Amino acid sequence: MPDRETARIVVCAPSSLPSVFDDDVHGVCALCQTRVRFRPHVPIRRVLVCLVCFFKHAKPDTRCEVLGEAVEELHALGIDV
Repeated sequence: MPDRETARIVVCAPSSLPSVFDDDVHGVCALCQTRVRFRPHVPIRRVLVCLVCFFKHAKPDTRCEVLGEAVEELHALGIDV
């Protein structure tokens, strides 16, 4: 399983969607330039990709890993990954 140091892209929610967190950070999708938001613990120097572009460009066998603090935040919201 890759760790935060080796992950190359971060799949982000579009900024237009509602958020449950007050401390989201905002950026721009590297593919379509849509404004996106992501969590502050995402390592710097990662390529931000919005959900739409990920679904559009990912191959059928492409996998995403939910890593680090994101797992803890999802558990706190009642979502098991």
